[in-house]
Amino acid sequence: MTDYNADDARKLADEFKREGYFDQLKRDILTQKHDNDELPLEQSIRNNVASVVRKMVTDDENLIFKNRGSTSALIEAQLFKQGYKRLGEGEDGIQLEEYLNKVLNDSELTQGIKDKLNGLRPTDGGNESIQNDGSA
Repeated sequence: MTDYNADDARKLADEFKREGYFDQLKRDILTQKHDNDELPLEQSIRNNVASVVRKMVTDDENLIFKNRGSTSALIEAQLFKQGYKRLGEGEDGIQLEEYLNKVLNDSELTQGIKDKLNGLRPTDGGNESIQNDGSA
């Protein structure tokens, strides 16, 4: 059995990205319909970000006149704070962190990633593969 180290893991992750699997995974997740929403997840996020920004500007109209960099940093901080909590506000809110955890922990998705990784791993004549529990 071959032992793999952190460098091997980095190389495998780089190859996964180089082959386009990571970008495809992102596209697949962002184009999924979010729960009961008719819109893809990406559009729902965009709509919620726009709603949060409108509310912030309504609450503090001076944001419009501030330096673009500092305003962007303030808005970004509000969006990322507490696990994207602001995106979950309102009737169309998305509990983004919870939703992404659910999607990323899907057994079919996990197995698909493992299959792709196994296809990328160099073989040394052994019959090693990434098992369902993540061990080799």
